Amino acid sequence: MEISRRFQNITIIIWIAIAPPGIFFAFTLFPSREIDWLNLGILFSMLIMTMTIPLQVKNITVYLERWITFTVFFQYGLFAELAFTQIAMLLLLFGRKSDIPIVHRFFVNSMIFIPISLASGSLFHYAGGEIGSTAFSNICLFGIIYAISYTFINSVLMQLYLYFELGTYSYKEKFVVWDFASTMILLPFSIALYFLSQHFGNSAILLIGIPFLLVLLIAKRYNNSDNLNDKLSSAGIIGHELADRLGFEDVIRTFIGKLKDVVPYDNAYVLDLRAGEHLITLMASEDNVISKELNGLSFKPEKSMNDGLDNDVPRIFSTKKEAQSLRNFEFTQPVGSVMTAPIKRNQKTEGFLILTSKRKKMFEALDLKIIDVLTGYFAISLVKARYYEKTIEQSERCSLTNLHNFRYLDAKLDEEIIRFHIGEVNSLSVLMLDIDYFKSINDTHGHQSGNDLLIGLARLLESFIPIEATLARYGGEEFVIALPNYGKEETVKLAEKIRVKVESSSFRIIPDLSNERQPVDVHMTVSIGVASVPEDAGDAKELLRNADRALYIGGKQAGRNRVGVYEDREVVSV
Repeated sequence: MEISRRFQNITIIIWIAIAPPGIFFAFTLFPSREIDWLNLGILFSMLIMTMTIPLQVKNITVYLERWITFTVFFQYGLFAELAFTQIAMLLLLFGRKSDIPIVHRFFVNSMIFIPISLASGSLFHYAGGEIGSTAFSNICLFGIIYAISYTFINSVLMQLYLYFELGTYSYKEKFVVWDFASTMILLPFSIALYFLSQHFGNSAILLIGIPFLLVLLIAKRYNNSDNLNDKLSSAGIIGHELADRLGFEDVIRTFIGKLKDVVPYDNAYVLDLRAGEHLITLMASEDNVISKELNGLSFKPEKSMNDGLDNDVPRIFSTKKEAQSLRNFEFTQPVGSVMTAPIKRNQKTEGFLILTSKRKKMFEALDLKIIDVLTGYFAISLVKARYYEKTIEQSERCSLTNLHNFRYLDAKLDEEIIRFHIGEVNSLSVLMLDIDYFKSINDTHGHQSGNDLLIGLARLLESFIPIEATLARYGGEEFVIALPNYGKEETVKLAEKIRVKVESSSFRIIPDLSNERQPVDVHMTVSIGVASVPEDAGDAKELLRNADRALYIGGKQAGRNRVGVYEDREVVSV
């Protein structure tokens, strides 16, 4: 997430207005009790170790440092707790991965935690709580008040900050629940450590501190296993979603979009490996925009053995320096870490996935396992989508001329009629074309020669097709061109150009019915009919019917080699 320079400057100004006066206020009104520096050092060590063992719960990172900072508060007072909280916050900033500048994060967290410490600590004092008290009821009762107010104020200030930062209110219910739950669970440990320290001194850390860390380590290990299972489960769901996608590009877009839910990244690139030698971009996600255009990555299209891409297993490049081993790749946007993974099918590498992050050491060993599973699903889904699209294309194309067939044209015209009625196109015309005396050509030269002429005419017609137009073989020796945004006058001019071009062209064939089977040049003519929407028809069937009438009345019956135009329910020959 990008933070504007203006917002950073405003944050610094607010911090100056809050932090120094807040620290002075805490030091003046709530000075620390006499400090046992050895005890404080032990608590500081416990704080560092606790901060290095966060737990992950449903994509929410839970830190358990409050059991130490609360103990410091009960034992030494508000000012000492405030200082400890600031230290804990600094450790947290260095330990967490984020693309937000660390200086900005320091000012934001500092100006939030100082008011939290002041408000909850003041409430503890003025409600009757006593720092260093040996009365169990006093510490428990007012400790609960302190912990609840601490959590509540923390949630309110965090939401206020998110409102000013994002411009919208972003209330994260799960975050609030886990923040409150973890605080109330940690409070008894904090109180226990405080009273044990009162009776046994620094030895109390052996009774509760070390066991707490051991339990936390075990919980962390279980948590990692649980997170792996959660991510594998999510990967399975993504695999099913990919299997449901039938379009090739739709599969890629779904894969790139859903991948971010289990392996966070900033940019993603899917490359195809052709013939094991050439790399071609299929799609990319940059700044949360999925497209075929690359802005943040350039590379040499030739795949080489020492380019840094591993054909067998996923790899992580944890720093920008390590990423430089990707020799044929240049990242034009800030990159802190990179992950690459081969996309394999039947033990053969068909392409590569490249993920980048602005943060160092963003990708972990767990991510390698998830990516390995997901690229397997991805490869299978791509093959299935390609096969499906090929099957659809074959069912919608004429096997002889490779043009679209009537089935495709019928659906396409319905779509174009809808586009006209909703204003996406201004006009729609149809040009229907039929070869003159085609039966005579078949009878003279043979049906294979007739097929050759159909193929030759198809290639000639393709050279006249404008952008967005559709050329189809309508059946037999008839062809249709659907022309969105073409008025009748433009379509008639195009039809006349085609008629003249066909008449002046020669088509080479090898006659089937001659003994010599020597190539000969054949000349032919075509008759064409033109009809348009909205003046001649209101739907696709009526449009084709009127173009057909124009073809046979204005073209065939008028002498052939002509363009017939449907106008005012009459046919005019041009």
